[in-house]
Amino acid sequence: MNLLTTADWLVIAAYFIVLYVVVFRHSDTSRASSTEFFLAGRNAGWFIVGASIFATNIGSEHLVGLAGSSWAINVASALSGSSSRSAPRCAST
Repeated sequence: MNLLTTADWLVIAAYFIVLYVVVFRHSDTSRASSTEFFLAGRNAGWFIVGASIFATNIGSEHLVGLAGSSWAINVASALSGSSSRSAPRCAST
């Protein structure tokens, strides 16, 4: 069973060809340094830096941690009016 047609493969190939051309056209190894790579040449504005810090702090670990914290203090039960939990409580460290 072949799920991809010839047109699909042509679109995928065209995508990678365009990607290859863009990467090699815009890569300039003569001025690349660690400062340029990690700090954007120290030319990033405050909004970009703040957005980067915010995006770094909002990850899957953060969301899992919030869910665990809300379960630990029984937020769902408080919102629903129920006083029992469906799962046993883990021992806290």
